[in-house]
Amino acid sequence: MDTKYIIVDGAAGEGGGQLLRASLALSMALGRPFRMVNIRSKRSRPGLKRQHLTCLQAAQTICGAQVTGDSINSREITFVPGPVKPGKYRFDIGSGGSCTMVLQALVPPLLTASAPSRITVTGGTHVPYSPPFEFFRDTLLPWLEKLGPRLTASMGRLGFMQFGGGSITVDIEPSPILEILEVDECGAFIGAEGSIRVYNLHEGIAERECAVLQAENFADLGLCEESLHVEKRTRSVEGPGNAVVLTVHRESGATICSGIGQRGIAAESVARQAGGRAMAFLRAEVPAEKHLADQLLVPLALAGGGSFLTEKPSLHTITCMELLPLFVNIKARAMQQNAKVWRITLEKGNSDDKR
Repeated sequence: MDTKYIIVDGAAGEGGGQLLRASLALSMALGRPFRMVNIRSKRSRPGLKRQHLTCLQAAQTICGAQVTGDSINSREITFVPGPVKPGKYRFDIGSGGSCTMVLQALVPPLLTASAPSRITVTGGTHVPYSPPFEFFRDTLLPWLEKLGPRLTASMGRLGFMQFGGGSITVDIEPSPILEILEVDECGAFIGAEGSIRVYNLHEGIAERECAVLQAENFADLGLCEESLHVEKRTRSVEGPGNAVVLTVHRESGATICSGIGQRGIAAESVARQAGGRAMAFLRAEVPAEKHLADQLLVPLALAGGGSFLTEKPSLHTITCMELLPLFVNIKARAMQQNAKVWRITLEKGNSDDKR
């Protein structure tokens, strides 16, 4: 079969796994084959790892795709999608790789499927450099519901990076058409609260993190003993782990900002990471936090356009914006409004644009 592939350079932009996840989502949803080269070439260990291979194999299952290059450390793949098949699926990363990142690739094509779907992914639910479960449930899914579908998510078990063993299930009630989304208002700040999880580690870690979050430099969040929930456990989870999850409540909804513990990183640094991100988002007075922005781009492109205010775009966001026109006739722009606010706009390109 003579297949015309979209060619995606995995070394473009931030050069990581996001290019693979976004390409899989767009390919499945639009039925457009692609070939990716130089996969994760800017990472210290390039090529497909367990999490990325799970994404690829799960996508293959959901749409019956023809795939080449589906092996650990592979730096090149081809993906020829078939029709998306809604249903009940379960995928196991087999490590502490991020469940939410796998779901980033699988959820968008099912938003307009012909029937409901349920997907369970097992692996890591709270992993460094990845959205934690709470972000997926409380921040991303409510935004996706603005497009028309109905989504719910639950965490069967918590899992940290080193050992995995966690699980996330998402239920998707699709919508035949995705609404174009335009969001400029964030609403008034209502308050903030936090959850500090310390599993199989010294209990003093939680006290140190609480002290940081109640310090003067985070005073605008209004965190206090009553609004910081501490969870300490020595069972029910594989291995040790620490997570600080802050929820910033505005009239328009909840935004999650987090810090995930790692070996060699002080508890105070984990708390400052979460608190600093929450403070920056609070002061920007925008509806979409910067880590949400890149996750909205693929769904908005599938809807045919949209716009929202956010913080200064991350390299992940810019990379995804540059990827979209390869698959769909959409132009994405980021325009600075003031020192802290940017507007991201997606709109249809000219009908004669070449993709």
